[in-house]
Amino acid sequence: MTIDWLPTIARLTNTKLPKHKIDGKDIWPLMAGKTGEKSPHEALYLYYRDSLHAVRSGKWKLHFPHSYRTLAGRRGGTGGQPEKGDRVRTGWALYDMERDIGELYDVAKEYPDIVERLKKLGKKSIEEIKRNRREPGRL
Repeated sequence: MTIDWLPTIARLTNTKLPKHKIDGKDIWPLMAGKTGEKSPHEALYLYYRDSLHAVRSGKWKLHFPHSYRTLAGRRGGTGGQPEKGDRVRTGWALYDMERDIGELYDVAKEYPDIVERLKKLGKKSIEEIKRNRREPGRL
């Protein structure tokens, strides 16, 4: 994720990171193709503005309830005019990203333990963001 560029470049240039907490991690071992390396992230968090939309951990992706726009299979527009999207809402939904990259089959009922683990990670992320929030422009 782009959040990892700063700490990775800082490592490569021997530059100190800011004192305040940042979300990114040094991913140079992954980028360098070292055998057996794994992501340093326990989970990745997909936010839109101030709202957590999903948590991805390993092969699992849990959607938190949220609304979003979709074209629902329609073309994106013609003649330079965009197609208006529909506003829809999703509830809790779990996807196995190794088997279902298109997120077509919600498997939340089959894996309630995974759902609970990812919910806890999401709630922890929300709390951490609230604790570390800073005024814009302030380091």
